[in-house]
Amino acid sequence: MKKSFLSPKIVLAQSKIGQGLFASEFIKKGELLVDYRQGPGKFLPTKEANKFFDLGYDYMLQTGEDQFFVATNKNELEDVDFINHSCDPNSGFSGKLRLVAMRSIYPGEEITFDYAMSESSHFEMYCDCGSLNCRRVITGDDWYKEEIRERYKNYFSEYLKRKMMS
Repeated sequence: MKKSFLSPKIVLAQSKIGQGLFASEFIKKGELLVDYRQGPGKFLPTKEANKFFDLGYDYMLQTGEDQFFVATNKNELEDVDFINHSCDPNSGFSGKLRLVAMRSIYPGEEITFDYAMSESSHFEMYCDCGSLNCRRVITGDDWYKEEIRERYKNYFSEYLKRKMMS
């Protein structure tokens, strides 16, 4: 079975909200952290992806207006799928399904990204990430906010970068 790339400097461990990915070694800004392109998963239209979400199986990334990359069963679920949201993330997108370090990341730090970097669907979730930038409520419309666009301008997913240009 194909596997997604996960930097050897990252381990799966317990986070404050369940499982998460953590740096086990120092990671430099720009280093590749995760690459989902080689791994299992399926590209599904929103309606099909929503069925998995409604069942609590929300291991997915939005990759198009009506497209999500989804782990659809336990065999497709990998350590890379346990990356959590933060309103003050340390990783962001480089291309379609690749995450890179936005800054230096130190051993023990949880690897996170802001769902506003890839999400434009109709969703809402409560956030208690604890950062000074915490928005408390995360939505699929957060990428519209000018302060979000400015902060993540180089780290939005390929899909949202195209959407912003249109």
